[in-house]
Amino acid sequence: MKTIGIVGGIAWPSTVVYYRTINDLVARRLGDTGLHSARLVLAQTDFAEIERHQREGRWDLVGDLLAEQANRLKAAGADFFLLACNTVHTAAAHLQDAVELPLLHIVDPTGQRAVDRGFTTVGLLGSRYTMTGSYFVERLQDRYALNVLIADGEHQANVHDALYNELARGIFSPHTRSKLRAAIEDLATRGAEAIILGCTEFGMLVAPEDSPVAIIDTTIMHAEAAVDMALAEV
Repeated sequence: MKTIGIVGGIAWPSTVVYYRTINDLVARRLGDTGLHSARLVLAQTDFAEIERHQREGRWDLVGDLLAEQANRLKAAGADFFLLACNTVHTAAAHLQDAVELPLLHIVDPTGQRAVDRGFTTVGLLGSRYTMTGSYFVERLQDRYALNVLIADGEHQANVHDALYNELARGIFSPHTRSKLRAAIEDLATRGAEAIILGCTEFGMLVAPEDSPVAIIDTTIMHAEAAVDMALAEV
């Protein structure tokens, strides 16, 4: 089994989901006693610093912070690593020259799942950086030939604000869930065949029954892909 490296704490609530999901999957796939767990190392930085650099548009500094942690993972024995957050993948290109460790990009297992299920148009919910930036939407378009719709207007503002004001702080309220449901319904009305939860915290608040169409949770897709890679034959 390969050792999975995780740069977490961006923000911390979804890192808990990664840890639990990866270990649950390893236990189920290896079977036997049911006591198996993943070979895994975790490093994290202060999310307040990440968030400040995001607001300032200093993705180079975000990349520096992530690279520092990724290199710690390499020193600890990781064979590859994940960034346990969608938004910070904006700085992923910066890591290619700064880290000698393969990065499992969060968009790829998500895009592949959409294609495997036969979807051609997807709705994307995430931070404003994710919905209006290029790293997620263009990768889905260029690599997976998907038509991507994003939340707009008040829905975009509600989704972004929910992430930074509540979810990243471990706050999950029914009122915010209703706002996310409204954003999902709007995307479905506009033609989305599936909704991509492009924030690693959204799956902790939104359930399949909150959507009239299929939901693809990037956190779960990413964790499953990590286990596939860890257990793949060398």
